[in-house]
Amino acid sequence: MKYTIKTFVTGSGERFSQLYEANAPGFPLFYPSAFIVRSIRLTTTHETQKVYLAAIKRVCEWESSRGIELANNFHNRRFLSAGEIDDLTSHLRASKRGNKGNVISSAKYNTYLEYSAVYIHWLMLEVITDSNSRDVRDAIETQNLMLLSKKRRKTVSKSARKQRIIAMKLSAETSNQLLDLFVKPFERLRQLHNCGHRFRNIVMLRVLYETGMRFGELLSLKLKHIIESSGDDSAYLDIERNHHDEFDTRLHQPVAKTQGRRVPISARLEEQLIDYRDSWRADVKYVGFSDDDFIFIVHRGGRSQGQALPKTAFDTGLAKLKNLFKDLSPVHPHLLRHDWNYRFSKYADSEGLSFEEECPLREQLMGWVPGSSMSRRYNLRHIEEKSHEIGLQIASDTARILE
Repeated sequence: MKYTIKTFVTGSGERFSQLYEANAPGFPLFYPSAFIVRSIRLTTTHETQKVYLAAIKRVCEWESSRGIELANNFHNRRFLSAGEIDDLTSHLRASKRGNKGNVISSAKYNTYLEYSAVYIHWLMLEVITDSNSRDVRDAIETQNLMLLSKKRRKTVSKSARKQRIIAMKLSAETSNQLLDLFVKPFERLRQLHNCGHRFRNIVMLRVLYETGMRFGELLSLKLKHIIESSGDDSAYLDIERNHHDEFDTRLHQPVAKTQGRRVPISARLEEQLIDYRDSWRADVKYVGFSDDDFIFIVHRGGRSQGQALPKTAFDTGLAKLKNLFKDLSPVHPHLLRHDWNYRFSKYADSEGLSFEEECPLREQLMGWVPGSSMSRRYNLRHIEEKSHEIGLQIASDTARILE
């Protein structure tokens, strides 16, 4: 049997998802829906709820393919055998793409396993009437431990992953190509009717490059979030926490994961944002002009014209830019966030900022809470580069002594 996850938007703007039998009309699956509503919904974001449902969907697929009904088995005190646990975890790890035998990453598998275990543990407590008796409680906990013991050790160590993250930045060629496009946004553009969304995409890339904001934060920017320069005050963008935004009609709402904040922008980016808002955006049919309308919108004709830009539309535009400008091949929105942090570290070094001065500034601009581990991680890259320079100078003393 096949299953599908459907997403809905309430009148208040809240997104919620449910698990259905793919080819059967009617109600969502009872136990997965009850689990999400009663145990997960109030304490997690909608994105996390969807990951829980993706894991539960795999559990349901396994039940159907093996002719097993977990709820009925647990009600009758029939727990999973060691062989069934091995079979279930193999199903959780199997990739649905590519050839048979392909598997998903260890990190993704571990998440699916953990979330499946939480659901199965909840299901047992839900259907077993005397789950508080000692023998039943011990059996439940034993099965839970057996499931969790199937976690896979990550092939890349935590330390190596940190090193890989802090090393991410734009190459000189990619950076130069981006900077050129910021100045000449219509370069190599042959079809004039594409000017609007080309200019939109370049301005969006420039916002990411200058501010280091997350992509979800970029897509969530509204007209009221552009604060123009006044007197000696430079222009800036307001970033707000926006979960369950009633004005956002996108089914899969982009959200700000970090704290709300204000981020300054250059005078030239301010000019381009205003140009986009007052010229290119204003000419699009069905576009809104209230404070709560989104800055970046769909330009092409169709039912979504004038509405908030979905992630997939920007991905398509970026792919076209990469085809035209090969140096942009490595670019993706989060890489620009990594590169911003690299440039911030270099600037902090040139200004002689201490570690204690650098951390709170970075945390404020990135939207991280004070003492964020991410802030310390990026500072580590800065320290490593500085220590390498000093170590090289000390090593060079040997040559001078020999001379």
